Amino acid sequence: MRTQSKSRRIRKLVTAGLCAALVMFFFASANAGIEEHIIETETGFYYTVQKGDTLWDLSEEFSDSPWQWPDLWHYNPQIPNPHWIYPGQKIRIYKKSFGDKKRQETEPTREEIEQYFTYTPIRTVGFIRKQPVETLGTLSLERHGINLLSTGDKVYIRPEPGGNIVKGENYLIYRMKGGVDDPSTDQYIGDQYLLTGILEITDSQPDFAAGRIVKAFRDIQKNDKIMPLMDRKADIRIKPGIENLNANLIKSEEGWNFIGQDTIAFINKGRGDGIEVGQQYTILVEVTTDADWGPDSPKYLTTEEMGTLLVLHTEDNTATVLITDSKEDLKAGMPLQALK
Repeated sequence: MRTQSKSRRIRKLVTAGLCAALVMFFFASANAGIEEHIIETETGFYYTVQKGDTLWDLSEEFSDSPWQWPDLWHYNPQIPNPHWIYPGQKIRIYKKSFGDKKRQETEPTREEIEQYFTYTPIRTVGFIRKQPVETLGTLSLERHGINLLSTGDKVYIRPEPGGNIVKGENYLIYRMKGGVDDPSTDQYIGDQYLLTGILEITDSQPDFAAGRIVKAFRDIQKNDKIMPLMDRKADIRIKPGIENLNANLIKSEEGWNFIGQDTIAFINKGRGDGIEVGQQYTILVEVTTDADWGPDSPKYLTTEEMGTLLVLHTEDNTATVLITDSKEDLKAGMPLQALK
């Protein structure tokens, strides 16, 4: 009986040891799996979100407590809703046991952290420019006589004199939308360029070129033109706006009378005024008086905040922006101030 009891105890100890070993193995494997998706840059450590991840779970992994998820969200302002994160997103992370010994023990302040906003359709946004773009050719012939083109269609291009259209290269397709006036001065500020798609050149001859539309942003039309691709990054580093900037909304890209959240629009200041991609501004409405106030009353009483915007692209005297928030419909001419 003693021998059997002793054997049972040994078997229990061996079983317990195996269980503990398995737990440690799986725990180590899970950690290894997570750390495979962590990269280090000059600005810190970033984790690439995987399917099934939540801020609650990631907070438990990197901060040893799921209840720290508001801090994780706080340091990742590019996430609009903490309950929705998606595979492929990059999240700035902090973990006491993670990183080298050079890092400060104290958690960095919000001002010390580089913040990013990811805008995937960055290639589709147009611009207003005074100086004409480098036009290389015109979409002039579709073999089946189709006037509205889309992804996959083949088209022939009439080259501009001296234009160098290279076989195998991709080019931006654009359409001129006409001249635009500055609503604050009623003066011409530039011509609007609407980007309609991307074209791959399949053949290039002295008198013509042929191509295939690889991406249509919107309907592509006969007589749309092509220009070189622009180098744009979807990950936009957030920067402070310019204090005391005298700038206004010009119009929406699509020409709508009212401008709302997620709309692409233009402002009447650009690179020459210090505007940079990634700057954020508040959109204001001026509260004015009417005739009932009397002739001696002030015209302007105050301003109210109506929305926010992010700069996506800059030209010499204009910029293309994304309306990131709006309390109500916005209008051309509304003034801006640096986001606080």
